[in-house]
Amino acid sequence: QEFRSKSDWSFALTAIVVVQAAQAAMSTSDLDRALHASVLKREAAKEAEFRAARQKHEEEVRLVFGATDMTKEELKKLIDSDRRLYYRSEELNDKLFIQYKGWKELKNLEGWTGLKALYAECNAFDRISGLSLCRNLRSLFLQENCIKRIEGLEGCPLLWNLNLNNNFIERIEGLSHLRSLNTLTVQKNKIGFAGVEDLLHLVDTTISTLDVQDNKIWDPDVLPEVFVRMADLRVLYLKGNPCAKKIPNYRKGITAVCENLKYLDDRPVFPEDRRAAEAFNRGGLEEERAERRRIKEEESAKHERNMKAFQDMIENVKREKRERDLMREQDKYTDASDPVISKEQRMQEQVERWKQEHADEIKDDAREHAGRCLQSGDRINHLETPRCNEESEQIHEQETKSVEECQSDKRKLVYEDIWDDKLR
Repeated sequence: QEFRSKSDWSFALTAIVVVQAAQAAMSTSDLDRALHASVLKREAAKEAEFRAARQKHEEEVRLVFGATDMTKEELKKLIDSDRRLYYRSEELNDKLFIQYKGWKELKNLEGWTGLKALYAECNAFDRISGLSLCRNLRSLFLQENCIKRIEGLEGCPLLWNLNLNNNFIERIEGLSHLRSLNTLTVQKNKIGFAGVEDLLHLVDTTISTLDVQDNKIWDPDVLPEVFVRMADLRVLYLKGNPCAKKIPNYRKGITAVCENLKYLDDRPVFPEDRRAAEAFNRGGLEEERAERRRIKEEESAKHERNMKAFQDMIENVKREKRERDLMREQDKYTDASDPVISKEQRMQEQVERWKQEHADEIKDDAREHAGRCLQSGDRINHLETPRCNEESEQIHEQETKSVEECQSDKRKLVYEDIWDDKLR
């Protein structure tokens, strides 16, 4: 009765349809959310169950292979296993060998405050940790582990040698505070995928020996951007990287721009090699050949100067000897009666005077006792000499007879016996 026309009826029907559709849509979304929540809950339960089963399996496998955790009890067993190598007090030990243990976390080294060398290669460490109190650590060997990042070395200011070969490191970092670091070895890692940025941190270090062989360094700009700017770099191992094929004239180029480099890859950098490399960098192959000719001429001239100096020295000694002999022939004194005391004679007199003044201090009682014993033994032997001489003469005669018998030729009889047998 409230709707008086057809338009009012159509409007009312449309409103009813819209309200019913909204209610249906709302109920559908709520149902979807509820279903999604239940699915997530079920998947979370499955994932938790899978992780628990996997952890249990790993524990079983580890127990089968005899692996343990790096606990204080295990370190105590290690100390007790070799009393000749370790002190019972942890802080007194300066070396620790924990390689091939299968441990996953580096920890429980708080008591090893005197540690200077840690050998922890061939384990399953995924990060560097537990070294905050090892303030005296000099050498750290962590090759063949699962380390992905260089970190945790803030408590080792005296670190000198760091070995991280065969890990999963992608970037060199965390070394700028190690002002005593001399050697860094990071062979066979994943360094260099991001180009120069992965090695730019080396510029701020004091590293003298750098080994980055068999990595992924592909950018040739690493030479001018990193290696040239390393003021203390003396030894560089770079072979096995893609950039080694991209650097023009690899060995000559690196030798020419790295002024302090003494060793590159498999052999030293001699001064002659450096001069030749610098000449090649200036004017190419012709300039290098000319420089090598100059080096050869300089070496031959130096050899001739040395030989001439040696001959001059020999001639001077001979001339001085002749002059000294002629002066001695004309001199009325001999070496013993010469009133002029030479330097050698003066030194000999000082030695003799010192021996006389300190005769009690340099007296050797054991030697004197041995001399007296020898004298008494010679006296006894002198009394027994006649009897001993007779016995020695008899022994000598017997020996000479035996020697004569041995030296006599008896082969004739042997041959005669053989001949007689043949005749028979």
